[in-house]
Amino acid sequence: MKKILISVALIVPVLWAGVTWFTSIKTEEVFDEMLTESNQKLMESFPFVKVEKQSFEKGFTSSTAKSTITLNSEIFEYEEEPLKLVMNHTIYHGPVMMTPNGMKTGTSYVRTTLDQTSLPAEIKDLVKLLFEGKEPIVSGIQAGVGGNVDVDMEIAPLSFDAKKHTALTGEEPDSGDPELISFAGMTGHFTTNTEGTRLNGTMNIGALEMKGKEDGKDIVMIMAPSVADMDVDELYKGTILDGSVVMKIPEFVFSDGKGSDVTFHGLTVVSKADQDGDKFGGVGSFDVDKLLVQAPDSPIQFPESKVHLSFGVKGFDRDAVIKLVDLGQEMRSSQFALFGNDDPEQLGEAMIQSMGAYYTALGATIKQGVGINTDFELSNDTGKSALNLDLNYAEAKQLFDLKTIRDVIMALQGQLKISIDKGMIAGTPAEEAIGMPVAMGFAVDKGEAYEAVADLGSGELKVNGEPMPILDMLGGMVDQPIPWEMIMSSQ
Repeated sequence: MKKILISVALIVPVLWAGVTWFTSIKTEEVFDEMLTESNQKLMESFPFVKVEKQSFEKGFTSSTAKSTITLNSEIFEYEEEPLKLVMNHTIYHGPVMMTPNGMKTGTSYVRTTLDQTSLPAEIKDLVKLLFEGKEPIVSGIQAGVGGNVDVDMEIAPLSFDAKKHTALTGEEPDSGDPELISFAGMTGHFTTNTEGTRLNGTMNIGALEMKGKEDGKDIVMIMAPSVADMDVDELYKGTILDGSVVMKIPEFVFSDGKGSDVTFHGLTVVSKADQDGDKFGGVGSFDVDKLLVQAPDSPIQFPESKVHLSFGVKGFDRDAVIKLVDLGQEMRSSQFALFGNDDPEQLGEAMIQSMGAYYTALGATIKQGVGINTDFELSNDTGKSALNLDLNYAEAKQLFDLKTIRDVIMALQGQLKISIDKGMIAGTPAEEAIGMPVAMGFAVDKGEAYEAVADLGSGELKVNGEPMPILDMLGGMVDQPIPWEMIMSSQ
């Protein structure tokens, strides 16, 4: 038994050394692949930025490297030497790695920081002042088996005030300069894959405070520490195809310095998408548990309220959405290419073409079965008001195949419903004004509330159950041809 234990004790470090050596000789190749992947992701969202390897020094248990981040020379033409950000990388070799963030297991762990020594003197002083000597940003990327990638990131707290402004510039701040910018930093941990198509994790966003003056009045914006939860199973070029991102902000305050304040308590913002076979749908929502508005000069005082707002889409072909995302990326690249280029006319034509292709593809996504839905609800102690729009495209032909406004109206079906409790408008100018739409049949008195319902289908519009000849109301223009080509070329 003792011999077996001794053998194991000898074999384990030999195996560790062997695997570490094997991963170390692969490190530069993996690092190059990481930079290639980073450039691909940057092109999708920030095509004006490019990352390049500057140096690489291989070691046994760890290697070091530097990379540079610059404005993409294929888009920008420099009159002067561009500002370059140099990043320091320490690559720890697996399978077992002792890192500043503790012991890690996997094929590699890459710790990245900003190389402050490479910054111009004035930028270096600013960074040191803002972050008070701390590392501005630290990220760690841990590559594991099966293509899984764990990412840790940290942005240090920063602050800038009048005292620091004077220390940096030697001058007192002007009236238009910010009096205070304070950010408590951000930390995050999430898991993805080597393709970057999956994203699961949490971002913790520190408190943010900004103060300044306008016309001698104090302007203040404050956001409490917030959390963003990501549970995305399919991400394509920054667009969620399946999954959700939920951001929760306990409090957000804005004051214009003139006595008007807006405060959001319990703010939740959701972006969600899902798939049903080859169909794509999504919804974005905005919820506030408590909305407080103070406006002394307003004739109507807004009571503490609860707010819900959402916008959803459904029935879109998944492949058409992916094509639209691709064309959107090309359009953004064409727009960025206009900056600092000597031939804006030629690039302008390219941009117009890319915009035309994008809007043409956008129109092509509108076909039978697609629809949109919007919900808005405001409630407080006086009552509740709500708006709901459900609109669907019912025509077998695609949108651009429709020739006239009549064809478009015939292709749509849906309902718009608006309701408001009487208590919400009691004692306000709206209480008297509502009498006219009620008399004209555009709203109905339901006892405790007013309600209006508009239904559209097969070219017929009914308001509160009564037919309204919408096609006749439009007169001769309803059969005028729609100039789709001109509309697309003017976008």
